Amino acid sequence: MFYLFPFGDALKNEGIIIFGSGSIGQSFQRQLQITQFTNTIYVTDKKITTAKQEGVIRFIPENDLLLLPEYPIVIASFKFGDEIERHLKKKGVDAKRIIKLKTKYVMEEGQCDPHTFDWNEYYNNAEGHNEVQFHTYLEPLMQKYSFDLSQAVDFACGKGRITDLLSGECQSLICVDTSKDAIRHCAERFKNKKNVECRVSEPEKIPVDCDSVSFLYSWDAMVHFDYRSVDYLLSEFSRILKVGGYAVLHHSNARDHGSFKADKNWRRNPHCRSEFNAEDMRHICSKVGFIVKEQQIVDWGVKELDCISVIKKL
Repeated sequence: MFYLFPFGDALKNEGIIIFGSGSIGQSFQRQLQITQFTNTIYVTDKKITTAKQEGVIRFIPENDLLLLPEYPIVIASFKFGDEIERHLKKKGVDAKRIIKLKTKYVMEEGQCDPHTFDWNEYYNNAEGHNEVQFHTYLEPLMQKYSFDLSQAVDFACGKGRITDLLSGECQSLICVDTSKDAIRHCAERFKNKKNVECRVSEPEKIPVDCDSVSFLYSWDAMVHFDYRSVDYLLSEFSRILKVGGYAVLHHSNARDHGSFKADKNWRRNPHCRSEFNAEDMRHICSKVGFIVKEQQIVDWGVKELDCISVIKKL
C-alpha cells in the first residue's frame, strides 16, 4: 500500500502536525518536503520522548502537543485513525483540526499502484510496436517543438523501448522506473551507451535533482495512473524540470468516455486505462505551474481512449 498525504484536506503553506512517526508518517514527511507544500512540519506521537529538529522537521513529544501552534493535525494511520482521533479529542484538541486518512488517499493494489504489477509479458509484446509509435506520435512532436533533449528523463521507462530510439538524440538520458527488474534490464540493454543512466525510483520521489531536466517523456505507462497519482507526479515533474522545460505525457482519456463507463479499478477498463482524461490533465497543470501546449486525443484499440499532452513548465 502507498498512502498519499491528504493534500486536498489541508491548506498549502500552512503549518502541518503529523501524528505518527511510523512508515506512513515518514512517507508523509517525504511527500511534504518533495512538494514543498509547507516549510513548517511537526511530528509527534507517544514514541517521541525528546524534542529534536532534522532540517525543516521538528519532532515533539506528545505531551507538548498542546503547546504547538494550532495547525491541522494529520493522523498518519489508516487502521487506527478513529482510535487516534478519540485520543486527541480527549487531550483537548479541537475536532476541526484533525485530518484523518480517507479511503481515496490509500493507493490500493490494482487500483492506484500499477508499479506493483508484473509487466514483463506486456513489455515483451510492446517491443514490436515501438518504432511505429515513436515515428507516428513522438517524432512529429520533436520536430514541431524542437525540444531541448540535452538532459532528458524517460519516466516509467519499462524495458526502455523508447529510450532505445531516442537516446542517440540526447546528451544525457536517465531511465527511471519503480521496477527493479525493468531497471536491471535497461542497465544491461544500454550498458554500451555512456549517455544513458538507469535509476530505480520510489513511488513518492523521482531520483533526479531539482531543476536539472530539459525534457521529460512518459510513454504507455501513465495511461494506468489515476488522478491522485498524476496530481502528485506532476509536482515531481515540476520539481525536476528546468523553467521552460517540456514534458510529453501519454495518459488515459477514459473518464467520461462515450462508449463505456470507466471503473476506478484500472484493470477493469479497456486496455487497463485509468479513470482519467484530458480535462483532468489540464486542471492539474493549471495548479502546479505548467501550461498545456497541445493535446492529441488518440485511438488505442478503442476510439479516443488515450491522450498525448505536451506541457511546458512556466
